[in-house]
Amino acid sequence: MKSFNRLSLAIILFITVSVFSKGAESSVNVKRAARTNYVSLDGQSLPKGNAIGKDGEIHKVDVPLLHLVRTKSGLHKGTVLLIPGGDYETLKLKSECESTTRFLNAQNFDVAVLEYRVGSDIQTRNMALTDALKAFRLLKGNKNLQGLNTDHLLAMGFASGGHLAAKAVQRMNKKEQPDELILISPSYMNETLAGTVYAAVLPPLEPVGRLLTIVPDNGDKAWVKSCEEYTKTWIGYDGKASCYSQKDNVYVCGKDTIALDGNFKLSGILKKFLEAKPETEKTAQNPATVPVEGYNHKRHADKLALVAKDKYDLIMIGNSITNNFEKPQYQSVWNQFFAPRKALNLGFSGYRTENLIWNIQNGELEGQSPKVVVLEIGTNNIDEVHYPTRHTAGQLAGGIEAVVKLLREKLPDSKIIMMRCFPGCYGGPNPTSHRMILERASDLVSRIADGKHVFYCDVNHVFLNMNGSINHDMMSDWLHPSPAGAKAWAQAMEPLLSELMGDKSLDTEISSNTAIVPASKLENDSYDWWARHADVLAIKDSINPEVVLIGNSITHFWGGLPQLKYADGRLRTPNGAETWNALFKDYRVLNLGFGWDRTQNVLWRLDHGEIDRLHPRTIILHIGTNNTSETKNARMNTAPEIVEGIRAICMRLRSKVPGAKIVLMSVFPREHEPTHPRRILINEINRNLETFAKENNITLLNIGPKMLEADGTLPKEIAPDFCHPTEKGYQIWADVIRPLISKP
Repeated sequence: MKSFNRLSLAIILFITVSVFSKGAESSVNVKRAARTNYVSLDGQSLPKGNAIGKDGEIHKVDVPLLHLVRTKSGLHKGTVLLIPGGDYETLKLKSECESTTRFLNAQNFDVAVLEYRVGSDIQTRNMALTDALKAFRLLKGNKNLQGLNTDHLLAMGFASGGHLAAKAVQRMNKKEQPDELILISPSYMNETLAGTVYAAVLPPLEPVGRLLTIVPDNGDKAWVKSCEEYTKTWIGYDGKASCYSQKDNVYVCGKDTIALDGNFKLSGILKKFLEAKPETEKTAQNPATVPVEGYNHKRHADKLALVAKDKYDLIMIGNSITNNFEKPQYQSVWNQFFAPRKALNLGFSGYRTENLIWNIQNGELEGQSPKVVVLEIGTNNIDEVHYPTRHTAGQLAGGIEAVVKLLREKLPDSKIIMMRCFPGCYGGPNPTSHRMILERASDLVSRIADGKHVFYCDVNHVFLNMNGSINHDMMSDWLHPSPAGAKAWAQAMEPLLSELMGDKSLDTEISSNTAIVPASKLENDSYDWWARHADVLAIKDSINPEVVLIGNSITHFWGGLPQLKYADGRLRTPNGAETWNALFKDYRVLNLGFGWDRTQNVLWRLDHGEIDRLHPRTIILHIGTNNTSETKNARMNTAPEIVEGIRAICMRLRSKVPGAKIVLMSVFPREHEPTHPRRILINEINRNLETFAKENNITLLNIGPKMLEADGTLPKEIAPDFCHPTEKGYQIWADVIRPLISKP
């Protein structure tokens, strides 16, 4: 990152030269003078800023604050929140902020320089993020803070300051976001979330302002690519963005100078960006919905002949992924799962939503009334390699919705299975903008699934490794399912397909491990399982949770939303309301705990929409204790089986909510005596969980020892029935997870 900081220095020096050469006001004094103000992040005036060293850097921030520098121009265009870099160890005020402030003032912008907490502590980045978010919200929420014009708010960051700005914007809702975001050599953009291959920093799901990213063309290739992919994802999320690669020459190490070639045009790029007028919203037709005839005329003619000749009960519509079932190596899958259901393959290699619309409008479903249609489409709409245009997530979602609407018009009695866009992309196993845009489009269009005529089906977990990378055995070219991947798709879809077809499952390889076979309600309890599932689906989107808890009655009875109810609908007092409220009062939280649930029940609920479209920061999973029970409805599982069930849940979560941190709880101790067979089984489960969590870099918390007496017995003051915690028991849990959910 040191080279990136030197590049930032180069940029600043060039801006300074550019400003002076154009006769801008060089007399503006941006040092700590009487005209400048210092404001705490709570909005309180301060007499001075943090101490600056002889090197022009801040090495210790006693009070996070904003240093306000107003333009002398009578024309105030807005305010720029300027975030310096320094690898989170220092703040490079002199080299990165003085000349930049002069430049911005000359462009008629007020400037608020953020002095955020830095240091070598492991929590430094979190503290810096807290400071940045407070600064953004202070400026955005005060239209005339100390005389600043914050009606138009920009954010600009150098190196680690750019990284910090991007992280902060990712956490913001639409109302909080700046009008423009400028990232100059933003460092650390190629970092991934712990235990995964997913980018740690992504654009907000609904970007509001324009983005400008500037990177060196001779920087580390992986880092530069990460910055480019960030920009592409911003555009793919239906935002406005541009990315520039700029030349830089010889670094003069150890000095405050740098040699630049004459083609370095950063100040001109910035000036053009700052002077650009907001684009007027256009209402042009979505290109993903405009019918376009595809290239394969012969295949279209062949399919018209087939639909004219016969009636089909199952129709598969899609691109090459569906088309591939006609290849010899895929025929065994087709013949097992689809051919017996009198199926027709309307997959067309290379086709996009607009091509499918044309096909349907031109006779491919004429005279048909299948029981089920399976729709798999989208990846070609986002392909920037083989097509002149790449659609955005919003456009693709609109295109898929248009196909579904047309299917409903043509086939009013048919059920439609709408597949989540598969995770494949060009360029290798790890996520790129291609995959992120597909996932966003799937999120958007999944809302049209009504569970009556249109059903959303997500099988993407079968194609992935636990870290989120594509499993080479399932997608050998990183895009198309292999024969093994196609079979895994068919098996994962089979429960829904057989239900909608009204026939029996054609999967002959259902696992004997019941802990990994999704199952709905198994046991009767004091509440209505189906009603709670409906409650979750009804409120989850409006909650937009930051934290999700998943589990059984131990989680269920803790508190939160959906409200705890008896079977007759009466409200019930939670067992841990006091600790719940104390822990989660400042967070948006969704409780997906269901009494008597086993791992297989959680899998069913995840497969039926309980976490779809959600983007929590943290998921707390505690499940498995009921798998140790033997009832007439479900057998007891072994420890390895239960851990396999927990692994299957984690795999679903990694696929559905890749940005969430998974916090896995060891199974809480049950029964009074440590020698009880169930306690012994739980201990074995937890030993296996330790291995699983370590192998997959998943956070595992074991609070069992804190709940037990010295002799290993479980006291009634912790769990009066030797299973469900009291307030005191829940307090132990709360104390352990509090640091993991603390904002930001």
